[in-house]
Amino acid sequence: MNRLFQALSKTDGALVIDQKQRIIYWNQAAEEILGYSLQEVSGKPCQKILTGRDDRGQVFCRKYCRLAMTALNRGTVTNCDISVRTKSGDVRWINMSTFTFPLNGSRAGSVLVHLFLDVTSKKQHEQFTNQVLAAARQLASEEFFRLTASNSVERPVADLTEREREVLALLARGLSTKNMAQSLSISPATVRNHIRNIFQKLQVHNRLEAVLCAQQYGFIGND
Repeated sequence: MNRLFQALSKTDGALVIDQKQRIIYWNQAAEEILGYSLQEVSGKPCQKILTGRDDRGQVFCRKYCRLAMTALNRGTVTNCDISVRTKSGDVRWINMSTFTFPLNGSRAGSVLVHLFLDVTSKKQHEQFTNQVLAAARQLASEEFFRLTASNSVERPVADLTEREREVLALLARGLSTKNMAQSLSISPATVRNHIRNIFQKLQVHNRLEAVLCAQQYGFIGND
């Protein structure tokens, strides 16, 4: 067991649970991602700490969860993305892989190992992209094309500043105001001002419309 813990100390987020799903190991990377120390989680059910949910917001982490049972019964590695809450209450997305580690050569006495990565930025981008695609499909009707054609002459191609184009590109990636501010080394208030100016220049009302309009006029790419 000590050799296992030693190996996991050098990985990304890792926790080990016994067959009653109580946490018996929690590495430094797990503490950095989720905020809990080993002392705070030791002996507690992992579902109580992770409180994971799936893409639909349904509770995923529960007693005898699918990941744990599949790994225990089949001895295979399972993998999925789940949203969890950190100690401070922030929502993080993690990609979690689960596998069994037999003790004394016996599968009956196996422990479960959860390895996880913080994939919050990637997941936010995927979700925003899906929202844009859904909005695009909704607008891609005969009426939308008719209105677009009739308004194409009336709507001027806005002269966005270089900074506004940078903000617009980050909007297209699905970044939050806070993350955009960090990326551009400016304050969240300044980001909001740029977004307001973009809305006015493009004559739109929300972020999705701004991204779709910017793609139409070639301010940003469609990928």
